[in-house]
Amino acid sequence: MNPFRDTIVSNPWDEAAIDVAEIQSDVFSECLQGIDHVRQQRHSAGLLIHGAAGAGKTHLLRRLRRRLTLQAPTATDRDECLFVWVRLQASPRMIWRHVRRTLVEDWFRPVRGHSTQFERILFHRLAELRVADGDLEPWFEYMLETDPAALDLLLDRVADDLYLDRNTTIAFKHLAFGRHRRDLRAWLGGDSLPEEALARLSLSQDEGTDEDREHEARRVVLMLCRLAGNGLPIILSLDQVEALQTSAGDREGLFAFGQLASTLHDETTNTFLISCVQSSFATELKAQSRGADYDRMTSLGARSLATLTRSQAEKLIAARLTLAGAEMQRPADADSLWPLQQFDFQSLTDRNELTPRRVLAICADRFASWQTGTASVPPDLESLVTEVRSVEEIPVAEPMGTFLDDEWKSRVEQAVSASRPERTEEIVRHGLPQLINLVAPQWKPVRDERLLDVSLIFDGPSGRTGVSVCAQANMNSLGSRFKRLISQFTPDRLAKLVIVRDARLPLSKGAKVASQALSQLADQGAEIVERSSEVFAALDALRALLSEAKSGDLARDGRTVSPQSVEEWLKRHLPDGLREFADCVTGSVAIDASPSDSLQLEALSTLLAERPVLPLEEASAALNLSVGAVTAVIERHPDFARLLAGPPAVIFRVEKET
Repeated sequence: MNPFRDTIVSNPWDEAAIDVAEIQSDVFSECLQGIDHVRQQRHSAGLLIHGAAGAGKTHLLRRLRRRLTLQAPTATDRDECLFVWVRLQASPRMIWRHVRRTLVEDWFRPVRGHSTQFERILFHRLAELRVADGDLEPWFEYMLETDPAALDLLLDRVADDLYLDRNTTIAFKHLAFGRHRRDLRAWLGGDSLPEEALARLSLSQDEGTDEDREHEARRVVLMLCRLAGNGLPIILSLDQVEALQTSAGDREGLFAFGQLASTLHDETTNTFLISCVQSSFATELKAQSRGADYDRMTSLGARSLATLTRSQAEKLIAARLTLAGAEMQRPADADSLWPLQQFDFQSLTDRNELTPRRVLAICADRFASWQTGTASVPPDLESLVTEVRSVEEIPVAEPMGTFLDDEWKSRVEQAVSASRPERTEEIVRHGLPQLINLVAPQWKPVRDERLLDVSLIFDGPSGRTGVSVCAQANMNSLGSRFKRLISQFTPDRLAKLVIVRDARLPLSKGAKVASQALSQLADQGAEIVERSSEVFAALDALRALLSEAKSGDLARDGRTVSPQSVEEWLKRHLPDGLREFADCVTGSVAIDASPSDSLQLEALSTLLAERPVLPLEEASAALNLSVGAVTAVIERHPDFARLLAGPPAVIFRVEKET
């Protein structure tokens, strides 16, 4: 085993096997002071942290999370914090919805095998009304079993004291009584829910236009922050800010980020905002942000993560060797830097590259050479650095090509396993502009405030194309959106409208308004593009890979891989499904389905959602199409359905592995 492999910490929620407290201890102390400031002053504050790629931003966040968040089953008698980690891989126009979803997911996350952060909010709020002689959780369990009516009255008092709206009050009570947990989590996160699910929850969901949904997400986030209260300050770490930029010089993403930071700073009292960027991006962030917004995200200052000292490097190396086991002893003549050699240390110091990631990567190489007894390394790193730079300039060459091929496969697997139709809109709106920039850079994203239900607009050689991602599970909301699009899709505004549908969310049998409105849109010339979960997973992988490269979190052997390298590799290895998706938008090729064919496919998907297997003749009758027409649709779209010749002939829905 090589104890120096696996140098990148991808998530502050991961448990740390190694944490050298001396590394970045000064910035860590400032974070602790920031939390104390928020707790004592009852006023939100912001701190900007920047550093070189591999300097340890995520390590620092993980240490902060471990130190300050929930540690024991009951902790209402000591200072605690809530923790949220937002990786800003999001469309600027969905930034509040992204924060809302992430906050809810993190607060539903079990902490240390005990209660969730949401449940801790409940315990702390109840403790303000009823001071427990002992642990609060046993008292809470007792009240649930013996006097739920009294508990309900206490929850009403909490809601009244906080001026919670009806929906939030009901959601809080569902949480307390353990009701409808899955649907509650989805509703709180902003997912579109079917009417029957909303009825079970006794909650309303008026999705409205795109702008309405963003405003609603903002309102919910602020409401949840108020629910947490000053007794539970919120550490809101905003990471990978660079990922908000879809192209170089893009200001929309940074403007949206600045507005987010200002709102949270001014309209909450218990939030400590930690914004994380690379040092190379910090100047651009300041230059592209409004002065007032930047002042708020840095109200407690901007701090740089320093490179390692020799003592810190020695302790990091020693910690890794200790973790590997006592059998891994240094050679008798080795110094305290082993397996790092003195010329390694000096070269990294001279280049200001003495970061934990680089130190561990070189140690991994030296340790492997020591294990195998291979030849010693070059007298300095100049030739190695030159070689790596030349490889990055030609990413299709080995070994960079192999590295990116492996990274792509890994991210696709992750995206497939996490694939849910509720995330389709977020994926398309963040990933499609990056995809278009790769394959058709002459098409530029633009905005038109009149088109409230058009998710994306691209201006290109043949005019303006609008893309509306219509992936709602609620058929009433979907029908309303289709009807609004009818009036928005006019020749003076758009030359073309593409309606993106997720094959996993077909129109329900009773969705007559939505079905009729979609048919009218098709008659107007709108192109309906229905794609499978695999295409959306590939787009999710693409945006993740590019985002990590932009934020310095993608590295090979400890060396940061540039976004340009990733872009060039993607251009040469783009899956056919993604290229066809981009072509549907830019018009490089014709849509592979006519309007009538798209509607027939939608109807077939709806039927198969209800009856995954049925005789061909029954399907023909249900769809009011000839047997030949149904067969033709299936032949054109084998990813959605297949035909068994029989007799009798049977059609069945293709199940996707997720």
